[in-house]
Amino acid sequence: MQSKINKWNDVIVEWIPYDHFNDIKEISKDGFATVYSAIWTDGPLDYNEDSKKYLKESDKKVALKCLYNSQNITNEFLNEV
Repeated sequence: MQSKINKWNDVIVEWIPYDHFNDIKEISKDGFATVYSAIWTDGPLDYNEDSKKYLKESDKKVALKCLYNSQNITNEFLNEV
């Protein structure tokens, strides 16, 4: 999706390999998913207004969600996503 950036405020979707996360800790668990906190070592792309460039914001704290039975898509599941 990065190649489809047209404006500075476009939403950027990235696929992040699991090994790019550190310090992964379980936060909560329910019937649909488990939520973890983690540090994304590379970090997301962020638009820097001063340099007018996209830069990586390294060591960003993020939430990860592991969804159960994602192949069985229901309305409840879609609401969870």
